[in-house]
Amino acid sequence: MALRIEKYVNGAYGLAHDGSGRVHLVSNALPGELVMEEDVQEKGSMVISSCGSVLEKSPLRIDPVCPLYGICGGCDFLIVDEKTSAELKQQAVEDNLKRIAGLDNMPVFEPPVYGSFERYRGRCRIHVDPRLKRAGFLARGSSSLVEVGSCPALSAKLDSFLSSSKDILFKRARTLMIEKGLNRDSGCVEIPMQEGSDGVSLGRERVFACGYVVSAEVFFQSNLRLLPDLLSFVHDNAVGNVVVDLYSGVGTFSRLFEGEERKVYAVERQKECLSLSKINAPSAHSFTDDAALFAKRISSHVDTVIVDPPRVGLAKGVPSSISSLGASRIIYVSCDSITASRDLASFAKAYSVVSAKLFDFYPGSSHEETVFILDRR
Repeated sequence: MALRIEKYVNGAYGLAHDGSGRVHLVSNALPGELVMEEDVQEKGSMVISSCGSVLEKSPLRIDPVCPLYGICGGCDFLIVDEKTSAELKQQAVEDNLKRIAGLDNMPVFEPPVYGSFERYRGRCRIHVDPRLKRAGFLARGSSSLVEVGSCPALSAKLDSFLSSSKDILFKRARTLMIEKGLNRDSGCVEIPMQEGSDGVSLGRERVFACGYVVSAEVFFQSNLRLLPDLLSFVHDNAVGNVVVDLYSGVGTFSRLFEGEERKVYAVERQKECLSLSKINAPSAHSFTDDAALFAKRISSHVDTVIVDPPRVGLAKGVPSSISSLGASRIIYVSCDSITASRDLASFAKAYSVVSAKLFDFYPGSSHEETVFILDRR
């Protein structure tokens, strides 16, 4: 079926309507294009498909820089340049705020932050078949292994490690195979890799990245080039003398206030993350606790709450617990604007979303990072 793409939406899809009004989400299609869809899957009232051919091409479309694009599942939006990528993702975020959060007034969006696709990833997960001695990423839409000798998205250090240190990867994979077994679908083991200024971590080995002590086993931002911009934005928008950093991870945001006369509470359930947080932000008061329970227990006055939840967003009841703290400001760091929009709607009675900024940490992919600033009504 030929479809006219109306807009870009989450997941790197182009949205279109057919003659009956049904919604079609077409991968690899850009706003304004007329495309023929293929690989059609009907999901209720919605149709998911991919772009088979472009009948009328958008001037925004570019040729993917990676020869494995469309085969390897690592990147799913490598058909526009970095500036356009950030702009389209911001439009999708704004659309989600209107459609899902139902905000009365839209926040002011500062210009998005973006950088080069090439060599941006300082963190990744490599899939390794220890029996056939093959390493790479899973194919798009399947669990088949695509062998990769070099990846343009990986930092120079990680790419060099991937191409020249396969024996180390195979040895680690054999150990993991014995300890945990192989993935039932792919027949592989997954090895996390984290770049540091002092080496590459393949697990619990600790390295230094952007001034933080981290390891490959815990979450840390992948785009080390843009991370300082995000950190500055969060720091500059914190108000008052008491800061609560929920889902604090390795102390990514708590560390920003070291040396300042502020009281910081770092709250993180994962013990390995919290042990690193105590190194990165030694002045913070660290707690291994559930976010909602901590919010109920704390008796101190709070000025700013920084919340950086996982992709699924905040658990039920957490927004009301955070609101009960009475903070003047909430800084919500989101890696999924759909779940963020749902959460922001839960804050609407007590808080207004006054500003936002998108950080395109993942050019070439559908993922984005957005920071929302909420002020108490």
